Amino acid sequence: MKKYVIFLIVTLCIFLTGCEEKKEEIVMVTEAGFAPYEYYSGGEIVGVDVDIAKRIAEKLGKKLVVKDVAFDSIISEVKTGKSDFGAAGISYTEERAKEVDFTINYAESKQVILVRKNSTIKTVDDIKNKRVAVQLGTVADTYLSEEYPSVSLVREKKFLAAIQDLKDRKVDVVVMDELPAKELLTDDLIILENPLLIDEYGMVVRKGNQELLTAINDAIKEMKASGEIEKMILSHMGVEEKEKNETIWDRFYNSVIKDQRYEFILEGLRNTLLIALGAVMIGIFLGTVAAISRNIYENTGHLRILHWISKSYVSIIRGTPSTLQLMIIYYVIFKQTDIHIILVGILAFGLNSGAYVAEIIRAGINSIPKGQWEAGYSLGLSYGKVMRGIILPQAVKNILPALGNEFITLVKETSIGAYIGIVELTKASDIIASRTYDYFFPLILIAIIYFVITLCLSKLIGLMEKRLNNARN
Repeated sequence: MKKYVIFLIVTLCIFLTGCEEKKEEIVMVTEAGFAPYEYYSGGEIVGVDVDIAKRIAEKLGKKLVVKDVAFDSIISEVKTGKSDFGAAGISYTEERAKEVDFTINYAESKQVILVRKNSTIKTVDDIKNKRVAVQLGTVADTYLSEEYPSVSLVREKKFLAAIQDLKDRKVDVVVMDELPAKELLTDDLIILENPLLIDEYGMVVRKGNQELLTAINDAIKEMKASGEIEKMILSHMGVEEKEKNETIWDRFYNSVIKDQRYEFILEGLRNTLLIALGAVMIGIFLGTVAAISRNIYENTGHLRILHWISKSYVSIIRGTPSTLQLMIIYYVIFKQTDIHIILVGILAFGLNSGAYVAEIIRAGINSIPKGQWEAGYSLGLSYGKVMRGIILPQAVKNILPALGNEFITLVKETSIGAYIGIVELTKASDIIASRTYDYFFPLILIAIIYFVITLCLSKLIGLMEKRLNNARN
C-alpha cells in the first residue's frame, strides 16, 4: 500500500510539473461552435473573436491561449479567474453584468427565427404556444423566457442540436444569431424576414480587472474605427461550403480526414484514457481505505473518526451528480488555483469512483462467512493478517465483476468533462460536427471507440477471473 501511495504521489507531481502554465499567457474562453465568431479550422480555434483577441494579446505583450468550454460555463470561467476574458457572441444582460464586467460592443446581433419551409409560422407573433429550440444560456433563451412565457422552450447545448431538432420535427422553431444561422441553413429551412430582436455583442472580464477592460476597449475602438472588425466578419463568412450530392465517402472524408480532424479524436482518446486510468488509481486507493476503515470499526470499534469520514464521503458522493461534483471541484475548490484541467478531471472522477468502489469492496468483505474470521483468530492471527491473508483474496474474486463494471462506467462517464473544457471523445465529436454540420460519422466513430475500449476491459476482467478460478482450483 505504501508503494502504491508513493507511486501515485510521484506520478501526480511529475504531471503537475510538466503542466505548469506560463505567466505571460492570456486566456480567452469561448464556445467554439459559433461561426463566424469562433469555430475550428485546421485543428485550431479561429474566428472574429479570436482575431480581436489576438490584437488584445499583442497590445498587452502576451501570448493568447483560447479555451473551449460549454457556453453556459463561460461566465463562471471568467468570474472565478480560470480565464482572463470571455468572448462568444455574448450579449449584455443585467444578470450577467452582476457577475462580470462587459466591454464596449463590437458587433451587432440579430436573433432570427428559423422554421421549416412548409411551416405555417410566418411572423414573430406566430411563435406563441409553439415549441422553440435555443442554445442554453444565450440571449434568445433569456428573452423568450421573459417575453414569451407561452412558448415551450427546448434548451440545447449546441446550436447544431437545435437545428437537428427542427429538421426532425421535435420543435417548430429555432431562434439564434443571424450569422451562424446562415452557416447552418439547409434547403429545407428558411429564416423569417423579421428578427426576434436586435442586440450587440461584447466581451466579458472579471469584475475589478480595470486594466484588462481598458485594454480590450481600446483595441475594439481602434478596430471599429478602421473597419477591421467588419472585414474580419466578411473574411470568416462561408468558411465551410458544403457540396451537394455528397457520397458516403465524401461525408467520411469531411468528418474525419479533412483538415486532420482525426487529430481531435486522437486527442480525445488520449485524454479519456489518461483521466480514466488516473481516476481508477485514485478510486481503488480511496475505496480500499474507506471500506477497510469501516470494516475495522464494525469489527473492533477502532478508527471511529475515520469510519465517520469514510461513511460521510460515500454518502455525499453517491448522493450528488458527478457533473455537479466536477464543477464544484473546478469552480469552487480550485477557484484560485492554477491547476491543469486534466488533473481536475482525474481528481473529480477518482473521488466519484472511490465512493462506489468502497461499497463494492465492503460488500465483498461482508460476503465472506464469519467462520473465516474466527478460524484466523483461532490460529492467533491479528485482524490485519486475517484481512490480508484470508478475507481479501476471497473478496477480490467475488467483487471483480462489479469492479470491472465500475471501471467501464468510469470510462464512459468522462464524457461530462466537456463542461469544463476537457477535450475528451464526446467533445471531439462536437468539435468536428461544429464545422461539418454532420453528426453521423463523428458520433458513430466515437461510439465504436467506446465499444472497443469497454470490450477490451471486459475481456481483461474475464481473463483475471479465469486466472483466479484456476489458482483457487
